[in-house]
Amino acid sequence: MSTFIERLIAEETELNERKSKLQTFIESDGFKNIDKEQQSLLKIQFNAMATYSECLNQRMIQINNKEPQQSN
Repeated sequence: MSTFIERLIAEETELNERKSKLQTFIESDGFKNIDKEQQSLLKIQFNAMATYSECLNQRMIQINNKEPQQSN
């Protein structure tokens, strides 16, 4: 596996961890106690993170499909 793909995987993993933590917060009582504008911005941020994650995932799929297959 190339270093580039390893970096993409690490980036996606870190992003998904942050996205998961944000989702947990959005579903918590603490989220209900913050300003409505901040709630809205955090939801926008979560959706942007989901889009970003999907983009990274699609890039990895495309790269993996174009790399020469190793023979066994």
